[in-house]
Amino acid sequence: MGARWQRVATALATRDYTERTATLAAALAVGQSFAPSLLPRSKTQQAFVTGLSAALIYSVARTSQSAIGSIAARIRPGHDGQSFTDRRKLAATANSVAIAAGLVGQRVVPARRGEPTKRAVLRTAMWTVTATGALGLSITVLNAGVNSLTDRTGRIPPSVVPAGFLAGATIAAGEIAWYRRKAPGQTPVARSLIEGLGVMTVVSAVAVAERKGARIVSRWVRRNAPGFAGLAEPLGHLTTLAPVALVIWSGLEWVYRRTEHGGAAVEDAYSTPPTSRTASGGPASGVGWDTLGREGRRFVNMTMPAKEITAVTGLRAADPVRVFIGLDSAATVDARVSKAMDELEALGAFDRSVLCLASPTGTGYVNYVVAETLEYLTEGDCAIVAMQYSLRPSFLSLDRVQLGREQNRVLLHAINGRLRATPAHARPRLVALGESLGAFTLQDAFLHEGTAGLHRAGIERALFIGTPAESGWADQWRLDRENADPESEVVEVASYREWESLPEEVRKSARYFLLSHHDDPITKYSPVLAVQAPDWMANGPQRSPAMPAGVPWRPVSTFFLTTVDVLNASKVTPGEFAARGHDYRADLAQFTRLAFDLPGSPELMLKVELALRRRERSWAERRVVAEQLAQARESISRQLKSWSATD
Repeated sequence: MGARWQRVATALATRDYTERTATLAAALAVGQSFAPSLLPRSKTQQAFVTGLSAALIYSVARTSQSAIGSIAARIRPGHDGQSFTDRRKLAATANSVAIAAGLVGQRVVPARRGEPTKRAVLRTAMWTVTATGALGLSITVLNAGVNSLTDRTGRIPPSVVPAGFLAGATIAAGEIAWYRRKAPGQTPVARSLIEGLGVMTVVSAVAVAERKGARIVSRWVRRNAPGFAGLAEPLGHLTTLAPVALVIWSGLEWVYRRTEHGGAAVEDAYSTPPTSRTASGGPASGVGWDTLGREGRRFVNMTMPAKEITAVTGLRAADPVRVFIGLDSAATVDARVSKAMDELEALGAFDRSVLCLASPTGTGYVNYVVAETLEYLTEGDCAIVAMQYSLRPSFLSLDRVQLGREQNRVLLHAINGRLRATPAHARPRLVALGESLGAFTLQDAFLHEGTAGLHRAGIERALFIGTPAESGWADQWRLDRENADPESEVVEVASYREWESLPEEVRKSARYFLLSHHDDPITKYSPVLAVQAPDWMANGPQRSPAMPAGVPWRPVSTFFLTTVDVLNASKVTPGEFAARGHDYRADLAQFTRLAFDLPGSPELMLKVELALRRRERSWAERRVVAEQLAQARESISRQLKSWSATD
């Protein structure tokens, strides 16, 4: 037992400051990973955040501290043969220099709103150097203190006590306890830590395997191809990372195919074309029913007949027009726009009082709460047109933003031309709707134009729901409202109550509405979070009310936590309207009336909102029943076939 302990003690004692610093950083990262974010997260999600954060911080700290040590070694060669005390002094000096250099670097490139990403990357790199240097210096100080206490007894060899890890774990525990007071009801710590350790172990094991594989390849290159010795290390990593990249690429392709197949699949509840003569795919339509995709079939099948509108409003109504052009309805943008214009003419859209251009989400989804509210409040005297640009969910459709933007721009140009050719008294009001990625693709059709672009397109009013943080148009408006919106026509609010609290002059001039919940991560999530502190985490009036006071931005943990928030943003229950995350249904009826400047008494709005909830639940039940019946029929068919096979 004594020999075994001696081997363990020797191994611990010979650990260099690089490993000790990385271990301290990883321990601190565990505490940071429990910080409250915009939305609650599950135990498993917390475990992944903890494990990935600790593993990544360990790698970053190890790399940074290794670089600091390498520079010190070049300045003072032969330090490996020096005494432990001399090496500790050299490490303390090198880390002190790193702290100073990092602080100077941060002063040279201070944070600025709207700054280029490269600038933010440089500043964060300097911050990392400072933080790593501070942790490395802390390790040397702690180690010196432990050694001074243990040298006298001789029972514990110098440098064996993991003082850095113990200090990091203590700080992390205190941080977790503080976070729990800030945001009670978070996930259990013990299970998340155990699962997080498992995630960190797997990630670390993959990283170690990659490094060893790269080292083997590098040695082979140096031995067999001396001319490429200078590229041995990059070639080694390229060789070992290529299979990983191939697996990831193949996985993404598989996900894309699956989601696109699902986006084009025929649902049992919408397996037949609509009977309405004012809906795409119906008897009067020139658009093929089989080209609309899943969301398109839902949209046109859920068109409300006039009698259903009358049943709620008590007023005589007309059948509203719903035009939907699927991604498969035509091969090119111009052909799809041409088909949309033909469809609008054929179904009588230009004879209505309101024409709404709706830019759908990635799958082609058009918010039916807004669509139905518009149809109720106009007594069916309206038309909605939407063009699909993807079959995948929005987070997998970022590569289709350019296509969606181009389609919206071309369609708006065609509609505007058609409206200008119509006498003013017979011309429908043109309004616009965009939700999530649909808001992104519609807004960026007017990039660098501000509200002037909306005016040019003839859009009188617009409602943008849950605008993604990557929207360039919205970002330009927030950074320079005076130039982007000289007449103060754009307003961004989180709720109808917040709208009512605005000054009267602001409400009077508003024509274009951005509805953005304080706790909606879609409106805040961006890769830049990894290198730049966002406004919604700043100390001051710009800080999101959804973020507890005092919770700081951290380059790694904040990015991972917000990523998890995105996954939890759109959890909804049919018929139960909420104002949480990316679910805006609770306020949508009121904002549809407000944004599109529609009539609607409080009594009528109450009837409409009750009808919207009933209708959503009814369609959800219909989908479930149809799916269950289809599965039952398939099961019976398989059973009958099995009997026939046994005969």
